[in-house]
Amino acid sequence: MHIPSTSSVLLLLVSLTLSSISSVSEAAAPGPSADFLKCLKPLGSSKVLTAKDTAYQQQRYAFDLRYTYKPSVIIMAKSVGDVQTAVKCAAAAKIAVAPRSGGHSFEGYSIGGQDGSMVLDLTAMNSVKVKGNKATVGSGIRLGKLYLDLYNQGGWTINAGTCPSVGIGGHALGGGFGLLSRKYGLLVDRIVEIEMVNAKGEVVKASASSNPDLFYSLRGAGGGSFGVVTSFTILPFKAATKATSFSYEWKIKDYAAVLKAYTNYQSKATREIGVEMNVGPSGLELYGIFQGNKADQAKALAPFLNAAPKPLHGDVREGRQIDAQLRFAFIEGGKEGDINGLSLKSPFRAGDSHYTKGKSIVYPSALKDSTIALLGKWGAKKPAGATANYIIVDLWGGAVQDTAVDATSFIHRNAHTVFEFVVEWDQSAKPKPGKADCKDCLKWMNDMYAEFLADFKSAGYAGPLRGYQNYIDAEIPNWQDAYYGSAMTRLKKTKAAVDPANVFRFPQSIPL
Repeated sequence: MHIPSTSSVLLLLVSLTLSSISSVSEAAAPGPSADFLKCLKPLGSSKVLTAKDTAYQQQRYAFDLRYTYKPSVIIMAKSVGDVQTAVKCAAAAKIAVAPRSGGHSFEGYSIGGQDGSMVLDLTAMNSVKVKGNKATVGSGIRLGKLYLDLYNQGGWTINAGTCPSVGIGGHALGGGFGLLSRKYGLLVDRIVEIEMVNAKGEVVKASASSNPDLFYSLRGAGGGSFGVVTSFTILPFKAATKATSFSYEWKIKDYAAVLKAYTNYQSKATREIGVEMNVGPSGLELYGIFQGNKADQAKALAPFLNAAPKPLHGDVREGRQIDAQLRFAFIEGGKEGDINGLSLKSPFRAGDSHYTKGKSIVYPSALKDSTIALLGKWGAKKPAGATANYIIVDLWGGAVQDTAVDATSFIHRNAHTVFEFVVEWDQSAKPKPGKADCKDCLKWMNDMYAEFLADFKSAGYAGPLRGYQNYIDAEIPNWQDAYYGSAMTRLKKTKAAVDPANVFRFPQSIPL
């Protein structure tokens, strides 16, 4: 008989409590006051959505439909001026402001993480303009469209994540790791200026020479805590002439040998290669992108493949960088191989589940045998009701480490490996919001995570537990230290300076 650990029980209780809070939000939500709506009136009725509007019901949810928080009002901003007006009104009414770029917050923070917030939707602010060696990018653009627009403006690209429906706002402000990060660093490392509307409704610019404390804070901890970011100035780069995408698969029974070879490969891997390993009930899958041709990819991956068991399958494709990005975007609908699918315009759509739970752990060194054993144990389990469950094992290093730990508020520079634990339970094309949680899915997640937490401590990994803030989790122990560590002191000072009334707040925002 399995007896859950104390930590597992606590995690499950917290999860069920949060779920209960979310499920009753419909009844508890306050409506906007007459004075607040009067203040917002200059924006026009089409941009100000309240519960009585049909469009409100279409816009009130985040990407993860587990969360049914009811915003006081939703602002469909189309310009920086719209953002300024909305922030001034919210500040005067003492209403929390929740910026929304792509809406992918793992805890529903892009819709406030609580009832009664003002959601500031930035979707329409999605322009991309390349001039010289810089790209000015609206904070409401999704990564897929951003890749496509950069490519169409001269073959440019950036070092960001693979999910096409994720907005650049939260992704960049939380660090921004992707398959090109071992060569080009994190996305924040190529951001040279950020435009933001502060709590007074003022437009400010942050860079190395202007508002440096704010620039430091936004690059790693800026998601919704300091203001509404309206645009980024980024240094894109020309895509490689040839890029080789690849995937390999193994049976789950081979996990120990495969993962041992994989963790040892991190120190041998060239910066030209970016990889991640998925561990799940159907087996192990390695996929990635190499900056170069197929022959050189084979040489670069040889230290790993020679040390691992022979894969069941391998699929290696030489082509353009944009083709490699499309391949791992997991887009459904439309013509296969059409790069225009990255725009996610009909008939294309993101293949992500709208019901999911995620957690993370940042590992500072090569994985211990006990950790590998847990990957095999939990990766093999399939919770009842899950449409997918897996553990993503990303190899970090390379250019991520080139930027000093104290240069930005992103503290995980020396990470060796980062785990993302994921469970999903609805893959339908048109899911409905507010569906009941999959209890067995959450039990799988919580029981598993409790064992990994215990192993992190007992296996002797250096330093305290860390997590990746772009996989934000309300239940991670000591979240302020786990996500921001030594940066928190400076972050609190910045918060006090730019948002002393705590206008930009949610359950895990930087506190005063």
